[in-house]
Amino acid sequence: MNNKKAQGTNAASATGFIALMVGLIILYIIFLPPDERAELLGENETIEDEDEGGVSAEDEENILMLEYPGRIDYLKEKEYEHDISAFKLYKTINAQELDTINPFIIRHGLFDEVKKEIPFKILDLKNTENILLSFTAKKHTGILTIKLNDINIFESEITTSNPKPIKLKKNYFEEDNILEFSVSGTGIKFWSTNVYSLDDIRIVGDVADISRQESKNIFFVSENEKLNLERAKLRFWPDCEQDDAGKLDVLINYREVFSGVPDCKTINMYLFSATFLHKGDNNIVFKTDKGSYRIEQIKITTDLKELTYPTYYFPINESTYDKIKGDEYDTKLTLEFVDDKKDKEMNLNINNRMISIDTEEAKYYKNIDNYVKEGNNFIKIEPLSMLDIVELKIELEK
Repeated sequence: MNNKKAQGTNAASATGFIALMVGLIILYIIFLPPDERAELLGENETIEDEDEGGVSAEDEENILMLEYPGRIDYLKEKEYEHDISAFKLYKTINAQELDTINPFIIRHGLFDEVKKEIPFKILDLKNTENILLSFTAKKHTGILTIKLNDINIFESEITTSNPKPIKLKKNYFEEDNILEFSVSGTGIKFWSTNVYSLDDIRIVGDVADISRQESKNIFFVSENEKLNLERAKLRFWPDCEQDDAGKLDVLINYREVFSGVPDCKTINMYLFSATFLHKGDNNIVFKTDKGSYRIEQIKITTDLKELTYPTYYFPINESTYDKIKGDEYDTKLTLEFVDDKKDKEMNLNINNRMISIDTEEAKYYKNIDNYVKEGNNFIKIEPLSMLDIVELKIELEK
């Protein structure tokens, strides 16, 4: 009887110990960091199994090929030609009145001297030649002195009311200038005064109009053309006289293509770097500093690179091919495009057999059982328009 009581007491103690241990373990698990608790309980494995449940092992085995081609350019032309309209380059020279000066009087006596300083500008000195100073002298006694920017340009006695114009040297001029007029003293005739009364005072010169010595034209380069440029050339026919022709400069986007005297009355052709050209608007400038030109038959030709189109390969073993021929499996081709609602045109070359595709849909499907063979197979995409292909897949489907 006592033995039974002892056994009962031992069993109760063991049960209590086990309960205590279980409680401690539960508390330990509860207070573990979340990542460690999930790993201990196998929760991560469950999530990973769920995430991987999208593609089964069997589905993977049935995929014969999976590619992501992306953008495939299409070039209809091997070269582009940009025609520029004919034009003429020439310089005109016209005599112009550069400045006029109001009438004034200068004098020099024993106790009185009056000089005159007149500021004036030459607006286009570079293209101005043969500058003359002219005036009339109603009164003219004594020696007249004229200075230009402190340089003596005239010192003489005027004996007529309409003297000859005075030629002014170009290298004496600046953009801002000063003319100074003065008259000599009377010397021993101290009781008198030398006087000049000047009227109709003009500064004239020959000014070249160079606005017609330069011509600028615009031509357009498309994105496809720019992306596939290999080389470029310029051709033009200059109507000019070889002995009178001046230097001709040709620039594309302000980069020099030609500078020199071209061959007159014949086709001139010059290669230039394709890097000179931009996508979109481009400019071409012709300019000369001498003579006249009529530029005709102007053409910019761009040669494009030979495009290589993507080719993909996939094998089909004997057992798989038997299943295809036995109608156990279909060989399904899927093309997924960027859904831009644009027309997608191409030829698919599968083992030298062609499939023509023309669709606006985002996906294209085709059974290609009759196009595949046992062993190595290939598929080549030959675009007939620009393509954006997200995915190309060939799979077996029951």
